[in-house]
Amino acid sequence: MPETLYSGHTVSLFRTIVALSILFTLPGCHLFVAQPAPAPVKLSSAGNRPSSNPSSRRLELHVDASVSNATIDLTLDPLSLAARHSSFRCPLKGVIIGTLRTSRSGSSSFRIDRIELATGAEGRMKFDWSPLIGAIGILIPDGILTIRSKSPPSLISLQEGGNFSFPGYRFQVGGTCQVKATGLILKKKVGQTEADLTIEQTKPVVLAGSLTRREGKWLLEMPSTVMADSFEIDEEGTTLNLIFSGRISATEKQVRKESP
Repeated sequence: MPETLYSGHTVSLFRTIVALSILFTLPGCHLFVAQPAPAPVKLSSAGNRPSSNPSSRRLELHVDASVSNATIDLTLDPLSLAARHSSFRCPLKGVIIGTLRTSRSGSSSFRIDRIELATGAEGRMKFDWSPLIGAIGILIPDGILTIRSKSPPSLISLQEGGNFSFPGYRFQVGGTCQVKATGLILKKKVGQTEADLTIEQTKPVVLAGSLTRREGKWLLEMPSTVMADSFEIDEEGTTLNLIFSGRISATEKQVRKESP
C-alpha cells in the first residue's frame, strides 16, 4: 500500500506540472508570470517618443524690457497731401499667460491664454511738409499704447527644440496719442488734439518663436512679430498706417518659497 500511494502522488504531481506548463503557454494566460522587461526606446525622431504620464503646467511669463522692444512705423497722410513717414523704437513690457501640456506620447503643446503688452517709453514722431503747409508732431506717452490678445485661447504645437509657428493670431490695440500741428495750413486744419489709436481687431499675425527651459525656468522668445493696420484719426480723412514690429523675450515667474 505505501508503494501504491507513492505512485499515485507521483502521477498526480506529473499531471499537475504538465497541465501548468500547457496553461502557461496559452495566449493571454499570464497568471502572475514575470514578463521580460521591454526593450529601451530610441528617440530617433519627433514621432518616436516614449510614453509618459500626461502633465499640465501653468506658466506666467514676464516680458523682459531689457531685451524686448518694438519698432513702431507710422505713415501719416492728411488732407490728401503726400504721405510722410516716421518711426520710433521703445522697450516692451507686459505678461504672457499660458499652459504647457505634455501628452502621453511625449509631444508638447503650449496654450496661450492671454498676452498683454505695453510700450515702456514715450515715442515722439514728426511729419514735415513745406513751411507753408507745416508739420505734425505726435507724442505717445509711456505705457499708453497697449497690445492685448483678441484671439481666444490658442493651442500651439511645439516642435523639436520647442519651436513653434502659429498663423492667424489677432490682437487688440489701445491707447491715444497727442497731436500738434504747426504751419499755416495744418495748424488751422488739425491744430492740437488727442487722437484715438484703438484697433478693435488687427489683421492676422503669425506668432513664431520657441519655448525652452533654461536654468530651471521657462523662456518664451518671439524674435519677430509683425502687426500692420491702418485707420482714420479725424473727420477730415487723415489716414494713419501702423506697422508694429516686436521682439519679445519673456521668462517664467516662479513663486518664492517662504522658509519655515
